[in-house]
Amino acid sequence: MNPLASRARAILVTTGVSLVLGIAAFEGVSRIVGLSLPTLEAPSQREALFAYDANKGWFHTPKARARRHIAGPDSGRVKINSLGLRGPEIARRPRPGVKRILVLGDSFAFGAGLDYVHTFPTNLARHMGHGVEVVNMGVSGYSTDQELLLFEDLGARLHPDIVLLLMCDNDFEANTQDFVFYMNYKPYFELEPGGRLVRRNKPVPRLSGAERARLWLGRHSNTWKLLKAIGLGRRTKRVQVQRPWLYERLVVANSRPSTPDVRLTARLVSALRGRVEDAGATLIVLNTGHRNEQIGLFGPLRKRFEQQHIEYFPLERTLRAARLAEPRRLWDFPQDTHWNVDASALAARTVATFLKRRGLDREPRPQRP
Repeated sequence: MNPLASRARAILVTTGVSLVLGIAAFEGVSRIVGLSLPTLEAPSQREALFAYDANKGWFHTPKARARRHIAGPDSGRVKINSLGLRGPEIARRPRPGVKRILVLGDSFAFGAGLDYVHTFPTNLARHMGHGVEVVNMGVSGYSTDQELLLFEDLGARLHPDIVLLLMCDNDFEANTQDFVFYMNYKPYFELEPGGRLVRRNKPVPRLSGAERARLWLGRHSNTWKLLKAIGLGRRTKRVQVQRPWLYERLVVANSRPSTPDVRLTARLVSALRGRVEDAGATLIVLNTGHRNEQIGLFGPLRKRFEQQHIEYFPLERTLRAARLAEPRRLWDFPQDTHWNVDASALAARTVATFLKRRGLDREPRPQRP
């Protein structure tokens, strides 16, 4: 072999071995000294609870058990029933004489960080009384587009009388995205000039092998996280993607931001109202009123609702007044804006009062064959 080539090969091998040893040393030392760089959610919490869903992106694994702990006082114990919903097993039809309320939403409806007894749907059922059954259809991370698809997939077959859509301010942006949380592709809709919704990402893409590897590194490797933090390994784009800015890559800094879209969100809610009414039920839209919620987004949305006669009940005034009056109560988690036990209970009590004043706790609709 050419001496020059042999020398070059020896240098490459030495450099490679040194790099591997250096990475291993950094990983080991960083763990010994307790260095913890920002990471994604622990896989033991998320992967046990969720599975890939070709229509909605992800959905609960039926009969899964997990914890979604945030800060307390609850440990966030979660049990998923055979339908993939949080809570006990339910029949496809409500019992004769019982009204059924479905609660659609994201982690606020689901009750992130809360035990089942303290979630919004459970509290609502308690305040509504024995003649009303409340079903928790909340799925952490969902936006309005996925909630529409979930109702089409499952909600309509549960024979509801009332459907509550619990909206959060992040829905307006998430409805424009097709890759979220650095780990999940999702469906999304676009509006044609005439206002028709066009579904994209059908079926929803799976993570590639390379993406799964990067996700694992983003969770487990301090070296990888350090490289991302200093700007190495910037995102790549698939040339066939129609809207590449939506593809926020795994564990990527400085992703190009998407823009909240009130018009698209209003159209998605309108489509959901149509599906709900086709199922013989009534749709009522709520907002979470969480700490620091971007209330300004709901103003123009509410105007569109008024034009379309979609009922909207805001919660921000009630929750804001309660936080000011009793700041030491467990309204929200200290480092997280999700409802804690007191906010969840107050929201449910407020909504139950509203529903009763509207007479929506009375006789259920006649059973359909």
